[in-house]
Amino acid sequence: MKVLIISKHLLNLTDAQSQQTLAFIEAMQEICERIDIITATTIPAELSSLSYLTQKNTTIYTNNAEWITNGNSLFDKIKRKIHRNILAIMESKWVISSQILANNLDLEYNYSAIISIGLPIESHIVGLKLKNKSKWIAHFSDPWPESIMPKPYSDYSIPIINKLQKNVVKKVLNCAKIITFTCTQSRDLFLNHYSFDAKKSYILPHIAPNPVCSVRKSEDSFLITYAGSLSRERFFSDFFIAIANLPKSSNIVIQFIGYIHENAINLIKNLNIENRFIIRGQLNKEETLRYMQQSNALLLIEAKMEIYPFLPSKLADYSAIKNIPIYAVTGENSATSKLILKYNAGFVSTYNKDEIKNTLLTMEKIKFERNNKAESLYDFFSQHNVKYIIQYIISNIIV
Repeated sequence: MKVLIISKHLLNLTDAQSQQTLAFIEAMQEICERIDIITATTIPAELSSLSYLTQKNTTIYTNNAEWITNGNSLFDKIKRKIHRNILAIMESKWVISSQILANNLDLEYNYSAIISIGLPIESHIVGLKLKNKSKWIAHFSDPWPESIMPKPYSDYSIPIINKLQKNVVKKVLNCAKIITFTCTQSRDLFLNHYSFDAKKSYILPHIAPNPVCSVRKSEDSFLITYAGSLSRERFFSDFFIAIANLPKSSNIVIQFIGYIHENAINLIKNLNIENRFIIRGQLNKEETLRYMQQSNALLLIEAKMEIYPFLPSKLADYSAIKNIPIYAVTGENSATSKLILKYNAGFVSTYNKDEIKNTLLTMEKIKFERNNKAESLYDFFSQHNVKYIIQYIISNIIV
């Protein structure tokens, strides 16, 4: 098989979507004769860090693109939001140059499949400009636009722009040969907002990194690690109140790695529970993994929502660390909850502070470890399993 992948943000290696796309490409290398990738130029160091990909059967093509500004000030956030939303309804210079390149490459190599990966939606806009859409697979890592997402993610959606964005998504859903989603909950949300043939859709879960072993834990504390951003949407005060209500005899300590919303920092101080938290800030991949391996449990917090249309890539990452249980604060019908319970991978609770406190104390008391049984959460997210799904999906195009 020869495959073309369109992913604008591949080289933004700090982004979770970029990391998942990279894992997808590495899986594809095992089953493809040739892989070509169209992405956007970032800094040279990020491109050079992927040189190992091109040593196999892969070629990376970069086109210049406008990048949304970094920064955490209110002005930066507003500018970034407007920029991101406008790029989701128009043909940017990157889209125009990428669609010309995609059609020229397909003419030369006659791909078995052309896969656009979004978000961002720009990768799908390139797909809309393909001359041959009969081999186009559009993969949605998350719902889009923001207006169809549950609160709090849709709190600041822009009505007029969202209507235009929905028109773009509608075209993608109807023009693509195959559509893939990360979980059935995500597909169901799309079906509630768009009219498309559900029979041409498939579930393509995230891919876990290579498995690693846990290491000896400290006897002085029961360390629970949250690795990733605790954003505005994921912050809720009852979690911290539950920690404050733990008995003094408990040795539970919560470790945050990554950006933590300022409301969480302030609440920890106001509740006088600094002794229960270790806040490490942003760390590189190797340091983060080391701290995760030394943990007694791994914490995943989803935003409190009416429905749960996401499958967090964090769950796939956590599944790769052997024997360490996962504790998810999430909705009862979320994909996260169903997977953890199905594979006996840890603990799940809702957002009630008493339920959180009792779950934490149970974890500390029984010192549960995930077992390595034949069918595990890691197997679900493993490269082997996802490769099988990919092969099946592409075979439906080739036939």
